[in-house]
Amino acid sequence: MTSRLVLLFSLATALACGDDADPGTPDQGPSTDMPVGDAERVALVAVTILPTGGRTTFVQAIDRDDPGPFGTDTAIEHGGNAVSIGGDGAVFIGLSEEPVWVRYDLDATGQLAETNRLSLAPSGARRISFGNAYVDATTAVTVVPDQAVAVVWNPTTMTITRQIDLPHFAVPGFTAESYTTVAHEGLVYIPGRWGDLIRGEIRPGVSTTILDPAAGTIVAVAEDDRCTSGGQVVFDDDGTAYVMGDGRTHLTHAISIVTGEPALDNCILRIAPGEADFDPDYYVAIPSLTGGLQSITELNTASQGSGVAFAKMFYPDEVPDGVGFGNFEYWDALAHRMWRIELGDTPTAAPVEGLTFGRVGFGSYRFEGTLYLGETDDGTNTEVFAIDPVTNQATSAFTMTGFFTGIFGLD
Repeated sequence: MTSRLVLLFSLATALACGDDADPGTPDQGPSTDMPVGDAERVALVAVTILPTGGRTTFVQAIDRDDPGPFGTDTAIEHGGNAVSIGGDGAVFIGLSEEPVWVRYDLDATGQLAETNRLSLAPSGARRISFGNAYVDATTAVTVVPDQAVAVVWNPTTMTITRQIDLPHFAVPGFTAESYTTVAHEGLVYIPGRWGDLIRGEIRPGVSTTILDPAAGTIVAVAEDDRCTSGGQVVFDDDGTAYVMGDGRTHLTHAISIVTGEPALDNCILRIAPGEADFDPDYYVAIPSLTGGLQSITELNTASQGSGVAFAKMFYPDEVPDGVGFGNFEYWDALAHRMWRIELGDTPTAAPVEGLTFGRVGFGSYRFEGTLYLGETDDGTNTEVFAIDPVTNQATSAFTMTGFFTGIFGLD
């Protein structure tokens, strides 16, 4: 009984780290889908983690075809685990130690230069969370989960436009978290998830909030109890929105080991074009596509509207002896592999060719029709692979220091 309580406490401690320091949080968010042409210079974002747990974010401009290796000596540095979005030739770094967005553009020498800042302190934010979306040159959205609001801001003028209340984010007994938020055809799709910081409990159910930032309104809140903790929305060519759980879903399986209570399979749900809720007749359990494997990251895609998604699957037989579930230890084992999922009425899935087993890491990031995935040793060095969504083939793109956390076009 004592060991079960210790494990439950370690899971609760990891949950309590929250948005800004959770060691088990993959997929900080995808790169922008905004058209930037054939960028010759790109912004590369990395995070390094000290043995003591301290984190530092680095951003720098690189040549897009340069294989590296890219260090951090000449990069711009920000303390903590910052987040990033980009669009229309600029990159924005959301700080984790204060509620500030910093805009960077290329200067005359081809390097990044800070051109403006925006504080979201008036909204009550203490930091920039992971729920952010770049809509267009005059519209971006940042979710402030602990204040249950979404802030709409102008990324060109770096000013706040409006604030949208999210009253359903305030769930008694749970801490709200925002996650990979995406923009599609003028609307913004926000995954909501909730955890109990003491009991190590994940609130069941999937929640996707759809916002119209131009009107300043909530279009719909889609909810479903067949899965847990839905993640990023991925669209097919007719506008159908697909949702699968994220790492919080898989964490319920670790908690199940402690409590003895069964956990739901991770699954794919969908919202039909023009609808406001999940299709009650559509449900796809991930193990049915993978021969029994559970997914451990949310869906990502190389291009919204393609109907092709990617996610990492967990291979329990690859976890070394002695590696446990507490404090996300198994997330750092070489026991995960990226799969391609063809969405639709009858989805199919297959491992990505050219990749072997890796850690959960910080996820994958889309850029100009390609999905980039960082596979790291222990966080000191990372090899970044470019995954072709058509051929399902991964090839080495470049190497770098730290964890890979974003790539954005600059020119």
